[in-house]
Amino acid sequence: MPLKSFTDEVRACRDLERFLKTPTILLDIPHTQLYKIMEEMVTKLQKNLDMDEEIAIQATQGFFTSQHQDDTLTSVTQLRQTIQGVKYRSQGQTEFEQSWLTTVCVLPNIKQSYVGIARLRHPVNFGANCEEVKFVVVVISPQKQKFTKSAVEIGRTFSTLLMVDVQLRLQLTEAEDEAQFKDVLEKYLHQLKDRRCHKEDVEMSGKSENREGDKSYSWRDVGRGVYDDLRRRLPHYKSDYVDGIVGKNTISKLLATVLFLYFACLLPDIAFGTLYQESTGGKLNVFTCILSQTFGGLMFAIFGGQPLLIMLTTAPLALYVKVIKMISSTFTWNFSAMYTMVGIWNAIFLLLEAFFNLSFLMKYSTRSTEEIFGFFIALAFTADAVTATITDFDLNYNFPSATDVNSTAVIGQCPTADLCFRPVNSILYLVLMLGTLWLGMTLLHFKNSPYLSARKREILADYSLPISVVTFAFLGSFIFRDIKSEPFYYNKETAFELSVPDVSNLPVVAHLAAMGLGLCLSCLFFVDQNVSGAFVNAPQNKLRKGSAYHWDLVVVALINTVLSIFNLPWLHAALPHSPLHVRALADTEQHVTSIGTVHDEIVRVRETRLSGILSHLLIGASLFFVDILQYIPVSVLQGLFLYLGLSSFIGNQMFERMLLIFTEESSYSPTHYVRNVPQRTVHMFTLVQFIQLIVVSVFGFVNLYYLKMIFPVILLLLLPIRHKILPKFIEKKYLDIMDQ
Repeated sequence: MPLKSFTDEVRACRDLERFLKTPTILLDIPHTQLYKIMEEMVTKLQKNLDMDEEIAIQATQGFFTSQHQDDTLTSVTQLRQTIQGVKYRSQGQTEFEQSWLTTVCVLPNIKQSYVGIARLRHPVNFGANCEEVKFVVVVISPQKQKFTKSAVEIGRTFSTLLMVDVQLRLQLTEAEDEAQFKDVLEKYLHQLKDRRCHKEDVEMSGKSENREGDKSYSWRDVGRGVYDDLRRRLPHYKSDYVDGIVGKNTISKLLATVLFLYFACLLPDIAFGTLYQESTGGKLNVFTCILSQTFGGLMFAIFGGQPLLIMLTTAPLALYVKVIKMISSTFTWNFSAMYTMVGIWNAIFLLLEAFFNLSFLMKYSTRSTEEIFGFFIALAFTADAVTATITDFDLNYNFPSATDVNSTAVIGQCPTADLCFRPVNSILYLVLMLGTLWLGMTLLHFKNSPYLSARKREILADYSLPISVVTFAFLGSFIFRDIKSEPFYYNKETAFELSVPDVSNLPVVAHLAAMGLGLCLSCLFFVDQNVSGAFVNAPQNKLRKGSAYHWDLVVVALINTVLSIFNLPWLHAALPHSPLHVRALADTEQHVTSIGTVHDEIVRVRETRLSGILSHLLIGASLFFVDILQYIPVSVLQGLFLYLGLSSFIGNQMFERMLLIFTEESSYSPTHYVRNVPQRTVHMFTLVQFIQLIVVSVFGFVNLYYLKMIFPVILLLLLPIRHKILPKFIEKKYLDIMDQ
């Protein structure tokens, strides 16, 4: 039977109103046998609603098919009538909603209906397709009753409540007592009535509202996208702060997220600052990276449309800055002035893209194209860590020959700048890097283990990154302090000088080159910003306040204009930090599918600006003790890169399909594409994605500046390849299934 419509069916709200007048609610029932649970619920109904004792006995027996009432009644199949939720997926797939169960009973000798709701202390397995029940709803109804007031219809009302709104289910789970449980239902009832009144008003006026996803702009609607973004997000601005402090476990989640962002943004800034130091001759460095992160991150957290996006300087930006330096050196142009002009042109093009609504192109961005880009970013982080490790081994993991020992070279010394006999340094480097990765990933997945309580496991998972970084930084700097290793480069005397470059000395051809470089750079910003936004605003994250693609581009353009003028590193929304930020602020619940696999599903995300603001205030405070940060070994920074890279592969469908190529067919996971797409087609699609990834990686990683110049354009070409070329080789229906 279908879900009940609370806007069209009159009895829906009335059933809930009647229940709330004299509610029968049981919280944290410890029993695991169905008979015990039913017995306790009927006893509560008898006490609350003055039910006759004989009727109570009949009701307890009437729920079950067996007349022998004992502790053996533990399976859902022994109940006479039940209601469960079923989700129908594409291609005929079904998935049972297993967190609740409704059971009904019809008796001939009663004159009114009775409803009770029980919340179990722990999820209980009641059998097939009912393996993690947290809520049990019982309905007892007279035999002769109007159809709309029957037991099934009343059960359908409460089943719909638990089925359609995961957030309601979470709030009921978090309710501390019966009064709070009732209050949650009353507030929800008011919301339902408001929606019904709103629908009636819309129908009477003959108007209909477009959803955010239904809106489409053309380049002729100048500024319309920016205006709609502001109109959509401004009403939520106050709640963007309130939602960061209100709610169960919200403060704990906020603090964990702030610390996560602090380390996840600060340590890459240090690593990329070192790269900037080498590629720009010190014009950009660790200090300027942290300063840029503080200013840009704060401004976006305060003024950005989607505050869950995290601004960061990235590996592609570092490579692009190196291109600008190489071009400036080749033609003897002033690098600082050239950097400023490229940044300003980039901002101009971003503003044009925002006001001419080019973000509407993101409707052509599918899951497969986004995953290619996400895979590339994950590879970039992983490649940085691997390259740094190889470099360290080339430098330190050497042993002196017999002639060297007889001369001046001994273990622990460096005869030249490029040759050291310090193998123990490389071993420690490897231990600290892999240790940071291991501890971070172990704690991240600790919530799936049976150890400690659920709340303690969740706390350890939330603080996984800070704990791993602090632990191995302490090991490397203090426990193994006798092993001297090189810290990241930082010179306080030449860290930063606030000045505006004189761009008037650049020749005309340099300005034209800056405009061309700025155009290509704006393509990189456009893709990174919008793809990160698409990851954050994905439907599975259940965000409620809407996106702001066009306005976010405006804010990013203005922020980078200021950064360009003062020669500070550029920033844009980053992967995987942005989706990880969403995950850190989310409440999740585990679901068991019909074939026994377990997956996490986001229930609610705290859409707040406070996590971005507080974390960047902490990052700004780090400017006063950058020299102390040198105690963090470089190997721990690379361990963080590995953590960010490898954690990005989790949930990446392209990565999962690549593993299928090397997996025995009988061990394939029963995913939607394995069930509904021919195996050969799945592998062909994966192969085409892999080829695109190789092309993107060649243009992104190969150390040829003319290839890096057109790298952003290559990213944009992924869209026409998906929509114009792939359908010629793979049927559209299969492409759509794999892009779900």
